[in-house]
Amino acid sequence: MASVEKRTTKDGKNSRWRVKWREGGRRENPWSSRTFDYLADAKRFRTLVESAGERMPTPEQLAEHGFAELIPAGVPAAPAPEPAEAVLTFRAYAEEWLGQLVKPHPETVRKYRERLEKHVFPRLGDRPIVEITRREMREWQQALRDAGLSAKTIANIRGETVVPIFKAACRPGEDGEPAVRTANPMDGLPLPEGPRAERDILESPDEARLFLEAAYAVDPEAADLLLCKLSTGLRWGEVSAVPPRAVNVVRGTVSIVQVLRKVNRRWVVEPKPKTKQGYREVPLTAAVARMVAERCAAASRDPGRQFVFVAPRGNHWRYEDFYTDRWVKIRDLARKKGLPRRMTMHGLRHSLLTLLATEGVDLAALRTMAGHASVTTTMNVYVHATRRHHEPVRRIVGDFLGVDALTTGSPVG
Repeated sequence: MASVEKRTTKDGKNSRWRVKWREGGRRENPWSSRTFDYLADAKRFRTLVESAGERMPTPEQLAEHGFAELIPAGVPAAPAPEPAEAVLTFRAYAEEWLGQLVKPHPETVRKYRERLEKHVFPRLGDRPIVEITRREMREWQQALRDAGLSAKTIANIRGETVVPIFKAACRPGEDGEPAVRTANPMDGLPLPEGPRAERDILESPDEARLFLEAAYAVDPEAADLLLCKLSTGLRWGEVSAVPPRAVNVVRGTVSIVQVLRKVNRRWVVEPKPKTKQGYREVPLTAAVARMVAERCAAASRDPGRQFVFVAPRGNHWRYEDFYTDRWVKIRDLARKKGLPRRMTMHGLRHSLLTLLATEGVDLAALRTMAGHASVTTTMNVYVHATRRHHEPVRRIVGDFLGVDALTTGSPVG
């Protein structure tokens, strides 16, 4: 049996390690040995000798286990096996995809990365991208639905991040490399089914009056902002960041020239909207135009005031503060006053766009007011069914049937 012996150099300062064995393990055969600088190497080599039947390992074995220097001169060794190719995970490919986006808006990249980290990577991040199946993606979608995410949120996650990543993986590389995948597992995969909650909106002048009365009773400053939001359909980030320079008092309009966004848990003012549709001029009613003009005049007397609508300390409103300290109180008071709705701030935008649609505003103007790239988004997401048509329907059907038919049950002769 092979053994390891400690050897000391003549000066006694260093130690070396010699592996000894008899060829074939037979006593009549001569001794063979090899010497190593490190004990670990000597033990590894001894194991090879023993596994080879107490013989010198083959050149292939020596090369494979890191002992190529022991191969006799002139004896070719089989090439060492190539290292296994690194597995390309979904996470790694997604990071590469993010880095190759052409001129992305910083907020877009932040949003995509946040969605991936929160909703995609925990389940798919470490999976080889080439092995992900349609079944996995269906189960991933359903898990998001089971976790309470709405169908619209899931559609946004998959449509803006997951689907583009798989599409990119199905295309050849920039230098002609073969595609990572041959098929997109999202193709033909429907969104998970589930009930869609209809957003509450203000449907009548009486409901709008109840809401605004509650707002001005809680805080006139906050109420002015909500009045502007309701009358223009602006998003929170747009109305809360309106600067005085964006207001045209003569024309009675407000332009969207900057927005407020939450970046890394902080609200910051971005000097331009995210898309070209975000740049738009929105008309104001006479009463709202006067209110906004008065606020602009007040801002002109205060050099430090940068916004039309300001929080108590003079800076812009933070959504969290406004929601907790103002909106919740206004919403609850409006319900006590008889408003049969559980409104959200974004519901004010839905209310305005629904009103304009039911009053016959043409689709192009409606899309412009909303700041959408497609009128389909405006109509499918923001325009709701209301009861405003009930009375006209009653009148038309009543005239068609005849008053006597409605009261006596007999047709008019």
